Amino acid sequence: MRHLVDAMKTQSVRRLVNLSSWALRPARLDFVTRTIVTPLLARHVMADKERGEAILFASDLDYVNIRPGRLLNSNARGNVKASVDGSGLKQTITREDLAAFMIGQLSDNAWVRRSVFVGY
Repeated sequence: MRHLVDAMKTQSVRRLVNLSSWALRPARLDFVTRTIVTPLLARHVMADKERGEAILFASDLDYVNIRPGRLLNSNARGNVKASVDGSGLKQTITREDLAAFMIGQLSDNAWVRRSVFVGY
């Protein structure tokens, strides 16, 4: 992330839509994911994401940090919901809906310099 942020500054690119993970905020995860899956199978990935987010948050970029739930391999459903704390959202989203949401953030200022949970 450090090299990406530096390159963006050098090239005067302001907006970054970053793909993070819902699992970085374990209080919002279901019990099995919170206590077994993330600590045992994904701890190194989550540690890398946390380091990257810290660099991103310390930058002056106009970032949008996206935290999706479990990704589904099915057709888009639409009606994607987003919130800063994940409340009221199902922790799933199709890859197609996630991609559409992320592309939309390139021109939408609603979530600039924030982390946003996305799901249904």
